[in-house]
Amino acid sequence: MLIEEDYEILKNSFIESQRLFDKLNYVCVQAKDLNYDESGLYQDEEERLERHWLKLSSKIVDGLSHSLDGYRIELLKNSSLESSELKFNISKEDVISKILVDYSENGALSITQLS
Repeated sequence: MLIEEDYEILKNSFIESQRLFDKLNYVCVQAKDLNYDESGLYQDEEERLERHWLKLSSKIVDGLSHSLDGYRIELLKNSSLESSELKFNISKEDVISKILVDYSENGALSITQLS
């Protein structure tokens, strides 16, 4: 578990990245609207969305890494682009904290510390 001071730093970093989370939510909405048909035309659009998701989530991780000094931050890959949450393993000195951030609502984040 993160100590309270570090949790506040984490929370503030995520708040500063709100614009990026809103863009990730838009990627999620676009992924849900993809028309998966037999033509395979959706593949280019899906790859574009995956690149966009990776770029945005990397910026969030970079911001968090900059804020949380001494922590190792691992972003866990979502099973689908349609998922509107990010999962992190954040570790320091063999203590691992699992963090879940739900960004399904524009302008709002739900941060849960799982362990």
